[in-house]
Amino acid sequence: MICLRYWSSCGVIAAAIFMVGCLSGKEDLYNETKIIMGTVVQITVAHHSEEQARAGIRAAMSELQRVDDLLSVSKPGSLVTKINREGSSGKIPVGAEVFSLLRDTVAMSSASDGAFDATIWPVAELWDFDKGGMVPKPTLIASKLPLVGYQNILFDDSAMSVGFARQGMGLDLGAIAKGWAVDRAMEKLKSLGIRNAIIDAGGDLRIIGARPGKDFWKIGVQHPREPGALLTTFSLRDTAIVTSGDYERFFIAEGIRYHHILEPATGQPARGCRSVTVVAATAEEADACATAAFVLGPQKGLAFLRARPGLQGLIVDDRGALHWTDEAFERMAGR
Repeated sequence: MICLRYWSSCGVIAAAIFMVGCLSGKEDLYNETKIIMGTVVQITVAHHSEEQARAGIRAAMSELQRVDDLLSVSKPGSLVTKINREGSSGKIPVGAEVFSLLRDTVAMSSASDGAFDATIWPVAELWDFDKGGMVPKPTLIASKLPLVGYQNILFDDSAMSVGFARQGMGLDLGAIAKGWAVDRAMEKLKSLGIRNAIIDAGGDLRIIGARPGKDFWKIGVQHPREPGALLTTFSLRDTAIVTSGDYERFFIAEGIRYHHILEPATGQPARGCRSVTVVAATAEEADACATAAFVLGPQKGLAFLRARPGLQGLIVDDRGALHWTDEAFERMAGR
């Protein structure tokens, strides 16, 4: 019997979620790992044909790469870079799929009272997390805050184009695009006849079917203060699970932890939570909701998660206390 125990990583930081379990049954497990979207992506497929499994994995990886090339805020040739460069001067045609995604981002911003806001980019780039991070001067943050506001994204439905109402605005879709990409990649797997698989993009997981010999996949949630240790586990199938945490991308300056999940209202790292884990029908929804709940904090974040149908969540507050959306979800946890 071959046992599996692995986790993805973002740079040198372990991802929020990893899979644990043992291989059994008639199907075999096949997996491949690549660096895409600035994180470690691992796709695992259970199938009786290695050829079909590998073909599915290649197609899914190609889709993830396509989305990264399309939506990366750091790639000069991406659509998002073009929007950020030219969107204040006029509306940029974005096509049906990206137009729909941007509509989703605005809907999430509205539902979370602005806790989730993809127009955070003018402030986020000041923190320079991709290069180790730095604390911007308060006056510099204050000068960029007027550029943050999802209400100032302009849409033209007939042309499927978007622009900005204010000069200097910009998009960073990192809090939703990774989940959206995972959903697109999973559709590729399903279209090729794959029925049992997991896509893990640095802690954004989409799950279909079950591992061989079981009725589920076993998913472990990383402890936010003990690298490599499990906080809890869940037995899941046909769902998505995402964790956002203050340990994924951060730096310490003068004894203070500064992480990449910024509060749009202040431009500062959100305080009150260590991690938020969300289980939802899609990775896109789970991704965005985990970020929104983290910014809202334990009490408001829990209320926000509870208000969304079919969604379950776990918040670890800044003292390490666990807050569950409901008792049934807590009973699912293997602690």
